[in-house]
Amino acid sequence: MAATSKAQCAKCEKNSGILTCDGCLVKFCRRCFNDHRQDLSKELDNVVYEHDMVKQQLETPNENDCHNLFKQIDKWKKDSIDKINQLADQCRTDVVKLLDKNKDRLMDRFLKITNRVRKGTDDEDYDERDLSKWINDLKELKDELIESSNFRVEEDKQQSSWIQKITVHEDFRDQLKAKDGNL
Repeated sequence: MAATSKAQCAKCEKNSGILTCDGCLVKFCRRCFNDHRQDLSKELDNVVYEHDMVKQQLETPNENDCHNLFKQIDKWKKDSIDKINQLADQCRTDVVKLLDKNKDRLMDRFLKITNRVRKGTDDEDYDERDLSKWINDLKELKDELIESSNFRVEEDKQQSSWIQKITVHEDFRDQLKAKDGNL
């Protein structure tokens, strides 16, 4: 009879490999096979733990501050508000400059009215028409001081992309994977 050579245990290399693991197709002796099964049992415990963690996340209601998509939306909102605040500050600065410039122009008109009133008073050379004209001029000046008619604030309808609109989309590839159960 011919002697048959037995395969050695892949783990300890001392004993004969009499049992083969169907998963990894490695031959083990009885003792190493039992150790291998214990290692697999520990790995199964890890799988069960990860499974339970994913299940817990799936069962927990979505919270607005934890998901990355919500963080992206919040960042867009903050950046957009910052842009609006910067533009509003710039517009306020521009309005102050225009008001100052307008006030200087109005002051010149006021001084001219003042000179005419003083001259009329000093010369005692005025009548009802002059008084009416001076009152009208002062009223117009006062109205322009309160509400300037030579400038205004308006929206630029042409620049719609100043604040980028965001939208939420579902990736088509992920939909296919979910249908196939590969996700």
